[in-house]
Amino acid sequence: MVISIGEILVDLFIDGENKTAFPGGAPFNLAANIAHFDGDISFYGAVGNDKYGKFLKDFALKKVPLSLIETLNDRHTSEAIVTLENGERSFRFNRDDGADYILSTSSLSKLDLTHAPIVHLGSLMLSYKEGVDFFYEAAEYIKKHSKARISFDINYRDDIFPSEEVAKGVFLKALGCADIIKFTEEELRLLSGEDDLAEAIKTLLKPNQIAFVTLGKEGSLFFGNNKCIHADTEPLVPVDTTGAGDAFYSFILYSLDRGIDLDNDTLIKETLEKANFVGGFATQKKGAIGAVPSIKEINSHFQNKQ
Repeated sequence: MVISIGEILVDLFIDGENKTAFPGGAPFNLAANIAHFDGDISFYGAVGNDKYGKFLKDFALKKVPLSLIETLNDRHTSEAIVTLENGERSFRFNRDDGADYILSTSSLSKLDLTHAPIVHLGSLMLSYKEGVDFFYEAAEYIKKHSKARISFDINYRDDIFPSEEVAKGVFLKALGCADIIKFTEEELRLLSGEDDLAEAIKTLLKPNQIAFVTLGKEGSLFFGNNKCIHADTEPLVPVDTTGAGDAFYSFILYSLDRGIDLDNDTLIKETLEKANFVGGFATQKKGAIGAVPSIKEINSHFQNKQ
């Protein structure tokens, strides 16, 4: 089982006078995708006591039945305002007094950590003190009460931190808590100060950590166990890139939970290729959830390529 913890919010797509709400938040996107793969998944997050909070809670409990969604009466449901241009999205957040980063360490006892080999922690919470405090308390609790590996996706958003230097300091510290890390190539270069990705990984990764790096149209990389493995991706024209990285990483964590052999280079490359396909497939529809293929569709696609 994978447990995903962090933000659940609404993605509000603005098109002129029209406003369309979709469920969102990277850790929840990841949980919903793993559920779509028929993986074992639970989610913990918080919403406000408002119309979007009810919408998200109802959706989450249907999509990920093992979800723990807390409703906070003194907070509003966090919003990501999404605008699209040629399929590429840009965000601005409405999170002041938002609920997404107000999480409780005491609630972790309600999660089945003993049967979860992977616990994923979201990064958006790290832009507020309350979220930072929870992040480190949660990491300590997880390591004390389980044998789970902690997963962390950088998911850097420059508009939620006062400066790039502040963000770098936050993420560099947070990396020390993780066993499994996802970067984009831009995040890897930003945090390491290195242009060469292999040198960047050497700068950031500890011997016991593994990392997955998305490269856009160039595919993706695996780093770990003294190896670097690259996999290409198939060219696509995106409709909406919202959640593409979450789609990629959800398949990675689904595969790790199912026991992928990290000593088998061929299997790692095949997993990266499938994750690339899932991420690309997710760009062909608007919204971050409901855009990934099923496991049957993934396997059929690759069988047809042979």
